[in-house]
Amino acid sequence: MTYQLGRRPPRGRQEAPRLALGPFLHGPLPPTPPVVDWINQVNTWPMYGNDQWGCCVFAAAGHMIEAITSYGRGTGTMPTVEDLLAAYSAVTGFDPAAGPPGNNPTDQGTVIQDALSYWRKAGIGGHQIAAFAEVNVHDRTEVDAALYLFGHLMLGVNLPNAAIDQFDAGQAWHLVSDDGGIAGGHAVNLGYEARGGYKAITWSKSQPFSADWWGRYVEEAWVTISPEWLTAAGANPAGIDLHALAQGFTELTGEPFPVLPGPTPPPTGDPADLALVAALDGWSHEHHVAGNAHAARAYQTWRHAKRL
Repeated sequence: MTYQLGRRPPRGRQEAPRLALGPFLHGPLPPTPPVVDWINQVNTWPMYGNDQWGCCVFAAAGHMIEAITSYGRGTGTMPTVEDLLAAYSAVTGFDPAAGPPGNNPTDQGTVIQDALSYWRKAGIGGHQIAAFAEVNVHDRTEVDAALYLFGHLMLGVNLPNAAIDQFDAGQAWHLVSDDGGIAGGHAVNLGYEARGGYKAITWSKSQPFSADWWGRYVEEAWVTISPEWLTAAGANPAGIDLHALAQGFTELTGEPFPVLPGPTPPPTGDPADLALVAALDGWSHEHHVAGNAHAARAYQTWRHAKRL
């Protein structure tokens, strides 16, 4: 299998101002369950062209769209390779006709912030985020809160050659005494959090990696704020000051915040249905396997059909 990289180094804050998520988190944050699973409802993670082209940033965006729609709306949407390569071209000038994979002068990779800005302004495959913010990779509490509340993060990593060997061997990414040097920058989608370890989506697989590996190789992390997530997961997730976030967004961009829902009204419906939601909602977002995983997916489908 061929793997391509393609994350370019982040721009400096003076050159490219950005929102930081930390100031908009307010305590006490909602308790993060021991395991948060935003992966198992997604049936497949396509390569999205990242075996040929340095489009890893847009492949990660495609995986995020799959997960956000699966968990936020109850029905997953899979963007096409053409959607993602069109966005890659719009942001970077990539031209697949300029040369074959491995010898194409326009295939130079992407700055994550540039891709997120395009995703916000123009959309990717008909999906548009409302805003994005940088997450402090050195503050694991902030990372956990962002992942729990918004579902997925896009990570920028400096990938060592040893990580490619570990990936091929089916091993978790972990520290070794000789990592073979940095192969290049890579973008992955972080969508599962467990105390003491993380998993990412890259090259069509979910890939675990250790906290120590994170500390050495993860350079940047970004959270996207998607209407497709907020509307269904809760218009005002606990722990996020959306009004302060909207004000910061407007100060930075000069534009109104495109999604600012009001307080979530109390759910209404049959008392038996509401009791079932109260009993099973937290359970359904934990990590399950086999029959329990099917039951959790069936519960989520039922809940969205009931509009609860």
